[in-house]
Amino acid sequence: MATVTLSAVDRIAPDGTRILDSMSLTVADGELMVIVGPSGSGKTSIIRAIAGLDPIDRGAVLFDTDDVTKVEVRRRDVGIVFQSHALFPTYSARDNVAFPLKVRSMDAASIRKRVDAEARALGIEGVMDRWPRHLSAGHQQLVQIARALVRVPNVLLLDEPMANLDQPTRKRLREDLKELQRGYGVTTIYVTNDPVEAMFMADRIAAIEGGRLVQVGTPEELYARPADTHIAWLTGPISFLEAEVSRDSDGYWLTVEGFRIRAWSPELRSHVGHAVRLGLRPDGLRLEPDSPLVAKVLAPSFESGMPVTRVQIGETVVAVHELEAERGAEVRLAVDAYLIFDDSGQLIAAV
Repeated sequence: MATVTLSAVDRIAPDGTRILDSMSLTVADGELMVIVGPSGSGKTSIIRAIAGLDPIDRGAVLFDTDDVTKVEVRRRDVGIVFQSHALFPTYSARDNVAFPLKVRSMDAASIRKRVDAEARALGIEGVMDRWPRHLSAGHQQLVQIARALVRVPNVLLLDEPMANLDQPTRKRLREDLKELQRGYGVTTIYVTNDPVEAMFMADRIAAIEGGRLVQVGTPEELYARPADTHIAWLTGPISFLEAEVSRDSDGYWLTVEGFRIRAWSPELRSHVGHAVRLGLRPDGLRLEPDSPLVAKVLAPSFESGMPVTRVQIGETVVAVHELEAERGAEVRLAVDAYLIFDDSGQLIAAV
């Protein structure tokens, strides 16, 4: 297996647009790194740069200490799965999965054993003798994943591999892939637009925007201290309320919707008298009969796979962990934890 490093990588489109802008990222040996970001942010370009499918304009790609920037794809020992299906149409599913092993001249008995093991792991034993055109979109994707895993590459690259799968299959495959990755210990870079998928699967998450790395850390770190409001949205349910910062002799206050929160955050010094955005997670609120914060209960819901109750505070709908209260009832809530962002969306403080 290998540690993968992107060192100040630039990828520039013919029109001068920077697809990757000084992208520097290290994925540890055996780590499962998930890359998240909006469409067009450069996620797939990172995968293609690591694989050697696209040239880079500046910087370097390293596997351990070896510079592979100019090494051709077939010599990089990477397994690749893209969102679109890339199966050989004239090969059965079994022969598609076996292909990387046949290229390596492995004996027939060993090939069958490895292929059968991957088919069982991914739950596709019953379709292995079918042609790709007779497979569902989900089964085609599973066959492609099996083909990438069967030879246990040094690096596994997955670009939204579950995009064409139904939700029950996605849930099962998330769990299976994570278990397989742990078992093989293969260094894995996984691209997804699904925050639930990212938070469940990742050892660490790399959040990118505009071809640049914005933040990297464990799911817990990005949930607790997202660099900006966009990453806050990516890492779990959150609601935002406008607040104003004030100060008295004891410290700082946040005033929002007619109630005040004591904020023990020296980072607010330069924001006194200005508006900020208060970010509330469902687990940062609780029932408190004596609180001045009044909310109206709307309805139970799910956000990012989490059961919550939607309540209305002023004009803003906020998600709270499940409340034992009837729809339409008024409840009083205490705020135990929150995030504060400036008017540009950058994190000021996490309390």
